[in-house]
Amino acid sequence: MLTGDKLETAENIGYSCKLLKNDMTVWKLSTMEDVETICSDERVALNNQMIIEQKKRGLLVEAQALNMILANIIFKKNFVKIAKSCEAVICCRVSPR
Repeated sequence: MLTGDKLETAENIGYSCKLLKNDMTVWKLSTMEDVETICSDERVALNNQMIIEQKKRGLLVEAQALNMILANIIFKKNFVKIAKSCEAVICCRVSPR
């Protein structure tokens, strides 16, 4: 889902429309620190373990964090792996560009 809303609002909308569920692990990316943590090789390994354990995941990404991810080839590669394995991905504060 793409929205222009703030992260908190996008999360609330995700839960209210049942895109996000209470039994999901929801990762949030809004700062460079979040990006470095979520897009690390260790997090990809954790994500792979969660796939094996069949745990549901959701991902909330702010536009600023998405720009940081797209500027770094390793972050971009790891982000795509993680995003493809999530049940829901919500990008917030995004514009039509």
